[in-house]
Amino acid sequence: MPEKRWIRCTDVYLLFLISLPCNVADEGWFWHVTDFHYDFSYSDRDLSCSDSVTHHGEYGDYWCDAPWRLIESSVKAMKRFKPDVDFILWTGDSVLHAGSEYLSIDINVGILSNITNLIVQKFGSTPIYATLGNNDFYPDDDFPPTNNELYNRTLKIWETWINGDGEKENFLKGGFYTTVTSHGIRVVALNTNLYYRSNKLTEHITDPADQFTWLENILTNATTNKEKVLITGHVSPGVVDSRGRSPMYEHFNRKINYVIQKYADVIIGLHFGHEHADTFLVYKKSDVPIATMFLAPSVTPWRYKTPTKAGPAHNPAIRLVQYDRLTGRHLNMITYYMDLPASNAQGIPQWAEEYNATRDYNIDDLSPNSMNKLAQRMSTPNSPEFNKYWKWRFASVQNDILESCDEECKTKIVCQISHVDQSTYDACVLKTVDDSTGLISSLVLVLTSALLCVAISS
Repeated sequence: MPEKRWIRCTDVYLLFLISLPCNVADEGWFWHVTDFHYDFSYSDRDLSCSDSVTHHGEYGDYWCDAPWRLIESSVKAMKRFKPDVDFILWTGDSVLHAGSEYLSIDINVGILSNITNLIVQKFGSTPIYATLGNNDFYPDDDFPPTNNELYNRTLKIWETWINGDGEKENFLKGGFYTTVTSHGIRVVALNTNLYYRSNKLTEHITDPADQFTWLENILTNATTNKEKVLITGHVSPGVVDSRGRSPMYEHFNRKINYVIQKYADVIIGLHFGHEHADTFLVYKKSDVPIATMFLAPSVTPWRYKTPTKAGPAHNPAIRLVQYDRLTGRHLNMITYYMDLPASNAQGIPQWAEEYNATRDYNIDDLSPNSMNKLAQRMSTPNSPEFNKYWKWRFASVQNDILESCDEECKTKIVCQISHVDQSTYDACVLKTVDDSTGLISSLVLVLTSALLCVAISS
């Protein structure tokens, strides 16, 4: 009779664990929402509207900042599409575009408080990691590198997620802080308004509010402790301005790019707002992609207008990010948008999925390597990826009002995505133009030679 062999339940359990694939991710999600720009005067004084509005849609107008119905609808859409997220990134600019004579510290703080209460009401105890935008200050843009009333009053509204006396002191000093999520991801919330080109108070200061020193200390400790870091803020580094320049003073842009590249090993992603457009940037070192920065589209549909130029129309949008809780690796991104004309026509908010990044861009994940490959495909002639990007950049406005993007426009965007410093961006644009000019010249020379040969043979 064969000998009986008994297998313990623990052995079966261990065998099951060993057989599991090593790359199974503990998948989590977070929302990124930015640039609400609440216009409390919409349909009355229209303080934010950059052009006259003859018919005030219930959910807003492309020339104006967001009415409350739009802001409330966007948060409700977040709750409907994905209620159970690990946290929410909220990257500033909640105050409308309006002259200082129409605003005050009380009005600005009141707007911040109202939107905070709305998000908390819908998402309960879900942590909200918020940062201030350049329009949130009074008067706008001029964030001082010292304590002020806005920092003091905002801390009272946001102190639930700004944990610890040390971080509260940092916020009171310069509007920045760090905290760790329940899954061990370190969030670094920067006040990059201190580096904004329109901030006249900090232009000649080397390290406003000592934020750079603080940031490097945080990242050095994160390296030692093997933490994964998510960096967020409002005004982004890089050459993302539509005019082909950094929204930061150049010396600040160089400095923050240096820090990001130096500590890229611990940085899992960077998330910013401000540009009211959906785009991304890839950081490289020796031409190897090392980090990715994502700029989320805005809730406000507001478009700027100057005597010589008007900004592009764009629909309101919100963003959902999937990530690996264990490693921080960004797995996917789903962006939702509101069809503003249809919402106004029907009197019901029309929110829908705009695109799923891995599916619709055909990429593996949101890693620097994947996003760099996408950027390379976007740079090719007649790129279907670029055509998708251009439409989604402005949250799928209708084709009849979507601005075209010629070769010069495409060149600037492709160079922005891959070159974060002004000098390398300028060189990229110049080289692309020179290469195109050389190709055209070569074609002209070949054609001229061919015609000459025909003429001689005749």
